[in-house]
Amino acid sequence: MDLGGNKLLAVLIVSVLVLNIIPSVFSSGKSSPIDPTTFIGKVENNRLTGPILKLFTEGENVDLFQRVAYMSLVWSSMTDISEDIENNLAKYILLNPNLKNPAALNLLRYFVGLLYPVYILAIIVTGFYIVFIPGSPMGRARAKSLLSKLVISMVLVSFSSELMGLLLSLTENSTGEIIGDKLNPKAYVSIAASEFSSMICATRNLVVLANAPNAFYGGVGLLSAFFGGLIKPKGTLEEFGHALHGIELVEIEIVWTTPFVLLLVLILIGIHGMLSIRYFMVFLWGLLLPFTIFLSSFEFTRGFGKTMLEQTLLWASLQVFYGITIVVIAVGISIVPTSMYEAYGIGIHKSDIPLLGSAMDALDIPGEPLFISIFTWTSMFMLLLGPLLMFTFFQKLLPP
Repeated sequence: MDLGGNKLLAVLIVSVLVLNIIPSVFSSGKSSPIDPTTFIGKVENNRLTGPILKLFTEGENVDLFQRVAYMSLVWSSMTDISEDIENNLAKYILLNPNLKNPAALNLLRYFVGLLYPVYILAIIVTGFYIVFIPGSPMGRARAKSLLSKLVISMVLVSFSSELMGLLLSLTENSTGEIIGDKLNPKAYVSIAASEFSSMICATRNLVVLANAPNAFYGGVGLLSAFFGGLIKPKGTLEEFGHALHGIELVEIEIVWTTPFVLLLVLILIGIHGMLSIRYFMVFLWGLLLPFTIFLSSFEFTRGFGKTMLEQTLLWASLQVFYGITIVVIAVGISIVPTSMYEAYGIGIHKSDIPLLGSAMDALDIPGEPLFISIFTWTSMFMLLLGPLLMFTFFQKLLPP
């Protein structure tokens, strides 16, 4: 989202908060008549300023402003998110942390520096045992084996950043072979990204459509009451405006459409959230790779080292798993019969509302912009639950 979009989103959020505060500020004034001799009383009774004051303080107007601000907020944020997913899904999947970054490299070198004295001490003690302390042949053989493991482990720790970089390069190149590169993704990515984007847009459209009729009647009523109050207070035009405010073509409140918006949060967790978690977990295990190698060198800590190495490999290879999942989703969506795809889901078909459907056809709006297929839901949950299944099946990846 660009800077202008962020500013608009901030303005909309602040507007919603302010509009929620206004009714409580003026509620005390509604419980008892305002003294006409006070400043507020004079403003309210003035023929010019009275309608302006009512415009921003009457509950029905505040409700209308809240509804419009809510619709604008939903439309703006969901549009930006859907466009971001459609344009950058391949980029997010192929994203890996840069362990060559100076900050990361300095932290990694610091960890390696902490382990060097421990390695040197362990090598000295083991060598002293082999040379000066008599023991059984089996004990001396184990000590020699440990000494060679310590030397090899120390060398591997010295190249831990290169080893992690090699692993990430392998997973990124393998994933790139499946879904294409960041700038030229394959058709699989376009199909899956379009599916996720259409889900967000359909949620946005349903929320706006549910609030639009009441917003329209409220808007006409607001204008009628405002100009009627300016022309003739308590006249026919003003009363007509208040009557329009009371019309609710669709008996629906803003909070009733909030669950649709919460679905967006679930989508973000499924797509952006898991990709972000993978990014930070790969970075974490990359920094801990020296300790992983170190703990794998000793018999009594090998269990911890094995678990840490498994986590490193699983989080890194999750990138390849996402690439395969995207291909499965794209192929699965492509081969589903259209009749079955459009038969089951959440929302309404544009043909269910004759005038709206005709308008969409005239504007050449493709697909079903108010309907989310059950197959789209399933594909989203595959990305959400896929990592859990992968970790369950491959948790014991390494031999004991």
